[in-house]
Amino acid sequence: MNKNKPDSRIQQFCEAIITEKLGDISTLPNKLVKHVFYIYGNFIAAYLNFLRQKEGKPRSWFPESLSIDPALEDEMRHFFSDYQHITKAFLTLNKQIDELREIDKDKQPNLYEHTVASILSHEIR
Repeated sequence: MNKNKPDSRIQQFCEAIITEKLGDISTLPNKLVKHVFYIYGNFIAAYLNFLRQKEGKPRSWFPESLSIDPALEDEMRHFFSDYQHITKAFLTLNKQIDELREIDKDKQPNLYEHTVASILSHEIR
């Protein structure tokens, strides 16, 4: 078992999964980067809890590494609880970031800023 604090493990998993799913987000506006980390942090914490429950692991358990299993992700989407909302926010954000990346922010700055604002308008306060 890794001796890192749980929050630090979740942060490490977040960084790895964000890079895997979205690539480099450092060029995105700072407020959007914070939003991505917020959504991913919630999702990773929920995913780990769901995984622990499925595998009968204690709350203190953390895997050595983490990758998102699409079947488990889909199961969470249909699980009637907060997992459903967290997973929907995660999947929606991934789609929105993909759409944002298709916009040339130099050629279409207004559309880019509008899209960023639209993503942030769904931000959980």
